Amino acid sequence: MIKMYLKVLYSLLLMLSFYGIPSTGQKKKETLLSEKVGQLMDWTGKRAVIRMNGEKFRRFVKAPPRNYSVVIMFTALQPQRQCGVCKQADEEYQILANSWRYSSAFTNKVFFATVDFDEGSDVFQMLNMNSAPSFIHFPAKGKPKKSDSYELQVRGFAAEQLARWVGDRTDVQIRVIRPPNYAGPLMLGFLLAVIGGLAYLRRNNLEFLYNKNVWAFSALCFCLIMTSGQMWNHIRGPPYAHKNPTTGQVSYIHGSSQAQFVAETHIVLLFSILYTPQSDP
Repeated sequence: MIKMYLKVLYSLLLMLSFYGIPSTGQKKKETLLSEKVGQLMDWTGKRAVIRMNGEKFRRFVKAPPRNYSVVIMFTALQPQRQCGVCKQADEEYQILANSWRYSSAFTNKVFFATVDFDEGSDVFQMLNMNSAPSFIHFPAKGKPKKSDSYELQVRGFAAEQLARWVGDRTDVQIRVIRPPNYAGPLMLGFLLAVIGGLAYLRRNNLEFLYNKNVWAFSALCFCLIMTSGQMWNHIRGPPYAHKNPTTGQVSYIHGSSQAQFVAETHIVLLFSILYTPQSDP
């Protein structure tokens, strides 16, 4: 009987040595991680984008343990900063975060947060950041790499583009769901109504439809808009301009030859109009 008990005890010791006994430190880490995830889930339940300051950033993003990714938008939304681009980018970011929050595939694998310059200037200094808006992905393990910084000037800040980038970095695929926007259909309907009304008023004299100058002017406007880069803006969704939140300096011309601001489209369009050769009467 004693030998049998010794064998059982020996077997238990082997199992414990193989699987390991959770240490006090391990239990503390698991408890701390559970508390952090629970707090983040609670905040996300109230707002899709978690607002962070320096203290929250250091606790939930920088300090271990962490088994979740955090996507942070660094911005400057206060009115005195006069960052119109930040407001536009924030609207798209909110659409992305809400699409993930209300998705059936929502998990605690990735969270979306924002750090405003006036609420977390110490975080900007910690990361040596001098521009806004910016997007950085903080992976569950390790430090952010170069690819974890979103190329805003190249990709634009459209929610769909951000979703593709998040999918590449976290393997979390987010289907962007936009709220209904009736502005486009209403404007199109209004334009068609105006054109139809003018055609009806001049129904007895529609010779203007055969006027070559009218069609030539319309074609010229279309060419000028397309060659100025408006289609690129429509696809990429770049910011109108860039403002440095630290110095307040506004840049209307992008420094890279592979990207542009919306303001550049207007500048090129204006120069194209001014330098278009005029035919003699």
